[in-house]
Amino acid sequence: MSARRVFASLVLLGLATSVSALQLRYPELKRLHIRVEMHLVPAVSSGPLDPAWSPDGHWLAFSMRGDIWKVPAGGGDAIALTQGPGYHFEPAWSPDGSRLALSVDRGGNLDIGLVSADGGPVERLTDDPHLDVQPVWSADGKSVYFASARTGDFNLYRVEVATREVTPILVSPLDQFHPALSPDGRSLAFVGTVEGQLGTGGIWVMPLDTGVPTLAYYEETNFRAKPAWSSDGRHFVYVTDITGTNDIAIVPARGGNPTRLTWGALDELAPAVSPDGSTIAYVSNRSGPPELMTIPIGGGTPRAVTIDSRRSRTPTGRIRGRVVDASGRETAARIQLLAADGRAYAPDDSFHRVISASETHYFASDGTFEVEMPAGEARLNVLKGFEYTPARATVLVPAGGFAELTVRLDRLADPPASGWYSGDTHVHDTHAGRWGLTTEHVMTQVQAEDLRMTNILVHMDDTRVMGNWSDVIGRPHPVSTSDYVLYHGEEFRGSLGHVGLLGIKELILPVLGGVPTTAYASDVLSIPQLDEARRQGGIVGFLHPFYRDVSEPGIAATSEFPLLAALGKLDFYDVVCIWSDEMASAEMYYRALNSGFRIAATGGSDTPSNVWRAPPPGTGRTYARVNGRFTSDSWLEAVKAGRTFATNGPLLFLEVDGRQPGEEIRLTSGAPALVTVRVQARSMVPLERVEIIVNGRVTHTETLPGDARSLDSTLEVAVPGSGWIAARAVGAPHAYVADTRPFAQTSAVHVVRDGRRYVSTADARFLMEAVEAMWKHVAARDRWTSNAQRETFRLSVGAATEVYRGIVESGR
Repeated sequence: MSARRVFASLVLLGLATSVSALQLRYPELKRLHIRVEMHLVPAVSSGPLDPAWSPDGHWLAFSMRGDIWKVPAGGGDAIALTQGPGYHFEPAWSPDGSRLALSVDRGGNLDIGLVSADGGPVERLTDDPHLDVQPVWSADGKSVYFASARTGDFNLYRVEVATREVTPILVSPLDQFHPALSPDGRSLAFVGTVEGQLGTGGIWVMPLDTGVPTLAYYEETNFRAKPAWSSDGRHFVYVTDITGTNDIAIVPARGGNPTRLTWGALDELAPAVSPDGSTIAYVSNRSGPPELMTIPIGGGTPRAVTIDSRRSRTPTGRIRGRVVDASGRETAARIQLLAADGRAYAPDDSFHRVISASETHYFASDGTFEVEMPAGEARLNVLKGFEYTPARATVLVPAGGFAELTVRLDRLADPPASGWYSGDTHVHDTHAGRWGLTTEHVMTQVQAEDLRMTNILVHMDDTRVMGNWSDVIGRPHPVSTSDYVLYHGEEFRGSLGHVGLLGIKELILPVLGGVPTTAYASDVLSIPQLDEARRQGGIVGFLHPFYRDVSEPGIAATSEFPLLAALGKLDFYDVVCIWSDEMASAEMYYRALNSGFRIAATGGSDTPSNVWRAPPPGTGRTYARVNGRFTSDSWLEAVKAGRTFATNGPLLFLEVDGRQPGEEIRLTSGAPALVTVRVQARSMVPLERVEIIVNGRVTHTETLPGDARSLDSTLEVAVPGSGWIAARAVGAPHAYVADTRPFAQTSAVHVVRDGRRYVSTADARFLMEAVEAMWKHVAARDRWTSNAQRETFRLSVGAATEVYRGIVESGR
């Protein structure tokens, strides 16, 4: 059974039994898989998406709340055409207006289906284990074109309605998607890769009789272009993000210069041209949730298409809910809500999201919520970070009525009482998502996750800015409170890894390196950015380090981490991140500790806050033990000092002879070899084991029975010479954990005898060889644009190599 089918078979309260190395629902995709899941896969939304005009121009169809709906183009009552189980997306009217093609997610599979324009059961046209999306009718109504990832790349296919026979239309090693049929039915436009250029592709046109595509227009796109023909076939209406937000634009079909038609502060998406060619329908997230809009094709004043009421195909009711803490006060929380039809629902004004690792749908609540859903039994899970025990509830939703409930959350542990405060080193706010995110929305998300210190990192994807540079102000964002802090920093993305610059006072340029076809195409190290961040009083670290086992130095040749560690350029290292492999990252962390480098173990989610298929902020988090009052400064200082543990769920506390992570035990050679280790674990999900790591090796394993979620253990551990001691906890995959499996890693307690730090010559040699392999790698591809850049890089490699050589020599 594929990992995708296993995920899809999860019930809300169940456990995942198989996971991918990265937390992906569609691991079979060859390229851009993370971006495809975030941006291209159709979304369940609390507001309308993907509008489509009926052939007579009277109706607009769209997807919303897992169904296909239609509403009069001038606004009015919305009528559902589909119902659960399964989620329905991307409607496309047949030429005669009697049916709609759509994409349907049922049983964990995205396929192409049909439904009557009057509503009814969905008839499947395709049944393939790979992604089938974006249906478009042929001119004669006998077949449907669509995009599919059947080869691991996105290609274009056609399915015959009568026979279900599927025929490839355009298959290549590149990606092509978003097909659009010309008004005369003779050509397909689509978005496809432009070799040697950045982004997800330009707009191509392929005559169906020749099958030879030509490039009509290129700009750097990010899965949002979605071209639509004008009714006369002379222009394309499409989405451009060239100014930093998504806007509707028009460009000649033969190529030329585009003209923007919308100028919203947030995003306009998914344009569709009316049959008479006069009007463009689209969705806007100007208020948060998507809403239907129209605008004249020549530009003008946008008009909202109001939805006065919703008429579902099954009876519905409403839940009115409250979440309270032990004192009875309302508190923000993450809600997982599963209705009687097997689908998840969210409030109309909230952001419906899903976690790929467990295929768990959720939304963030400020403590109260109201949701319309099918009548019948509904199940809820309510979570609030890692310090509260998740709560479950079942409620009967009456048809046409309300069910009211209050869910209480009780503390699992109280780390702040001992000075431990949670944070996330790596969160993004705006990242080309469909939701109209504001900083206030981000604050609701982090409060629902009980995440005290959120470092939001501005960055660039290729040449597109993600986030607002003006938010980097050198202090917490004004929406911050004494309990919850948002602090904007920066992620520098180079070709040899990404680094986080936290607590900086102003943006550090450039923000990217090693990006082909730009002024920053050269392979560069992040040292200038790291040095400047520290000069500004910030702290710096290595993000989402390693994605697979790094058993040989050559495997690490694409990462600058060993070089940066040797030159003392790092304060922290994200052992925990949803996109990297925690065990592989931990092993490289141990090698760095064994080479004498004291770097804090941290957790950073790398989650974009406005993307629907993504875990919440704080999925990977850092607990830091602050001195005195919790502030952004005290938290950053604690990380720099190594008073941390990294986790995606378990709370893990370590003491060695009374010292905690980041601290040092100084002994003489005559002191006893045994030290007393106390380890405490508290977890909202079962744990399999807690391990004690001494100098990179597991020396003691505490196996937890059954579904045990806590451990208190005291043991004697031998450290005959100098060394370091840390702990880690591991569990089985669980739907409450938004990563692939529960994992926690403490920073080290260092034992120093007679003033000599422990070093492993074998690990220092391994890291030295990794630096040398990196140099061979970059020298062979020779992307530098000047000899000075090459020489700067070479000198840093030489300096790091000498550090490792000195460690190896001193340890002999």
